[in-house]
Amino acid sequence: MKRRVLLATAALTLAGRGNAQPSSMLVAERAWSRPALARIGTAVTYLTLRNDGSAPVRVVGGSTDIAETVEIHESVVDNNVARMRPRPEGVAVPSGGSVRFQPNGLHLMLMKPRADLRAGQIFTITLRLDNGATLDVPVTVAAREPAAGHDGMHH
Repeated sequence: MKRRVLLATAALTLAGRGNAQPSSMLVAERAWSRPALARIGTAVTYLTLRNDGSAPVRVVGGSTDIAETVEIHESVVDNNVARMRPRPEGVAVPSGGSVRFQPNGLHLMLMKPRADLRAGQIFTITLRLDNGATLDVPVTVAAREPAAGHDGMHH
């Protein structure tokens, strides 16, 4: 029996001051985490952030009930050695653009998970933006990135 993993999409509209029209709209798509054992001390989440609005949006961190902290990290190759470094300045998503968090690139590190992450589990990460707004993103635990077209669209 084939089992399909549906990934939810979250969207956030950020209203401009004194402006009835939204100045930017951040959409999170295809958020997933690999299964992980809590005793390892870290887990990772990947997703794509798309900004459908007219102003750039900066994601500066996040939180989740399933881990002590959520940090933005980036994998880089330095002198032929792969290293992971935190991005405390966050990640800017340009107006009309997108940023992909993926293996060997940008990713969200879940520090000190409170429990094992098991395939099929769904949890929420709340992304924090530099303007104080937040975006709740449903994340599906899967052994590998689900194929394109298996997104559940929830706005």
